[in-house]
Amino acid sequence: MNDWFEWNGVRSTEYGVHVLEQPPLTMPAERATFTVVPGRSGSLTTLEGDDVYDDLMLTATCIIDNPARIPEICSWLRGGGTVTFANREGGFYYARVVNQIPFEKILRGNPHRSFAVNFRCKPFWYQSDVPDKRIQPASGSTSGYVTMNNPGNIASEPIITVTGTGEITLIVDMTIVELSDMNGDITIDSVLQEAYSGVESMNNRMSGDFPTLSPGNSTISWTGNVTYLTVTPNWRYL
Repeated sequence: MNDWFEWNGVRSTEYGVHVLEQPPLTMPAERATFTVVPGRSGSLTTLEGDDVYDDLMLTATCIIDNPARIPEICSWLRGGGTVTFANREGGFYYARVVNQIPFEKILRGNPHRSFAVNFRCKPFWYQSDVPDKRIQPASGSTSGYVTMNNPGNIASEPIITVTGTGEITLIVDMTIVELSDMNGDITIDSVLQEAYSGVESMNNRMSGDFPTLSPGNSTISWTGNVTYLTVTPNWRYL
């Protein structure tokens, strides 16, 4: 049955919350500015950047089994996290619960009255349960490459951890990343736009842009004394 959503890994039916209406599959709006130019038909479109989209507002219409559970439901349905909807299993959105849920009408003797839960979602749907890819170069090798296939319909923002020593150059498609003075591991986090090792910033050891993995095949190559690479691909879809 499609009568559920999951918020931060907990299915709504565990709280007696059942979904009457799932949010429709919605494509986010591309962020753009439209300028009317005098004497010119139509308008001039200026994009804010490549693959820049607005948030989505996705609403689940629900009922609850037992109004006595409203206090614990309120404790559960708040803040930020991940949401999975039954009509789009296998992945999730990053989201926040943003509305004041009108439970007062239920408490006034309408236990089966429906209410809305509004999730303000980041524009991309992320594929869940995707394993990390661990790459171990041949012993004694100072260069190599691998190919990864992005099944999504938009570029992903991977998290790449490089373990090695000395000076290392990483090339992801056309993006060149140089790492200096390595003696251990550095994580290149394209989601946070940060380089770090554990809790220590490594931005001063990295030069270049943060890489993305385009839909279809992408090549990751390297030169230098690399012990291994670990890639968290973060496949995503519009």
